[in-house]
Amino acid sequence: MSSAHSGNEHLRHEVLVCGGSNTLFNGLSAWLLMRGGGNLQWSGDHSFVTDVLATAFLLPFIVGCIVIPLQRSKLSKGKLQPINLGASSLMQSLADRFPANTLKSAVLLGLIGLVIIAPLTLTGLYLFGVQTMSPEYYAIFKGIWAGLMASLLVVPMLLIALRENTPTGTTATHGS
Repeated sequence: MSSAHSGNEHLRHEVLVCGGSNTLFNGLSAWLLMRGGGNLQWSGDHSFVTDVLATAFLLPFIVGCIVIPLQRSKLSKGKLQPINLGASSLMQSLADRFPANTLKSAVLLGLIGLVIIAPLTLTGLYLFGVQTMSPEYYAIFKGIWAGLMASLLVVPMLLIALRENTPTGTTATHGS
């Protein structure tokens, strides 16, 4: 099996695992925390906007703080090979611009969630005319949304962690 094939298989596996686990965790957490409560709306005490914004930052930040060091550990132990999708890959180009420092990369991933994914999500809800959501529907929405966000952002996390010639320590820098 070629290393490119095994790299693609690893990316696919991690997308499924990260997306699936975040779908279940976030959907179940939202349901447990909000069941029996009132409908969520755009503003006020029961605003879904605040939760979307917080989740859009915290999910990629926390997942980045977990995934990047775990993948680097596997790389340093020889369990994984470096992955590079090539110069023509937009995702590789994006990942190559991230610092090697885990915390800095995790903060940047969180900011991507906050300034890109959250506004797109809220704009979509607005354009579809969503005014309120029951706790049950919000739990389903949040689970699916968080799973999709995790699936999307785990790819650059893996590319950051598994790039060639990247020190495994969290204090090294790459690109800054």
